[in-house]
Amino acid sequence: MRTTPDGGSGASSSTDGGGGSSGGSDNGFTLPLTLKRFASSPQGFILGAILSPLLRGLENVVVTVLDLITFVFQGDEPGLTGTFGIADVPLFIGTKLVSIGATIGGSAIEGTGLLGLLSRLVDAGTGFASAGGPLAPIILAGEVVVVVYMFAWTTQRIILVIADAVPGLAGILGT
Repeated sequence: MRTTPDGGSGASSSTDGGGGSSGGSDNGFTLPLTLKRFASSPQGFILGAILSPLLRGLENVVVTVLDLITFVFQGDEPGLTGTFGIADVPLFIGTKLVSIGATIGGSAIEGTGLLGLLSRLVDAGTGFASAGGPLAPIILAGEVVVVVYMFAWTTQRIILVIADAVPGLAGILGT
């Protein structure tokens, strides 16, 4: 078969080597898109075929690592339910300190804790003073001094313990 670049039958002819399509005519046959990509850049096609699944797998690993980091910091859910996270530690400690303070401090009405003890002492002192007759005011004054001294001494000890527990607070308070 003889063809020319300009489509005519001129002197410059070439042979295509025995069959196949000639100069731009594909006889209605088109290459699939994948083959076209491979033909245009074989190295890029091969890298893309290898790296695409690796990058998808890497994305899954990154998402899993981020979920684990979130789980470590937050736990199952916010608050003191389920598995605790690092963010729940101050809330847990605060809850425990409040319950310990409620146990120690107690209530004067219910007669629990230090305030309950103080209430019992005052009740016992007033009962003793009422039996003292004319010396009742002197007995009550002595009881008030003892109760105030005990309350001040206990409060001072509590403040010292808290100051020792919090770094730098003892220097601020001058203890």
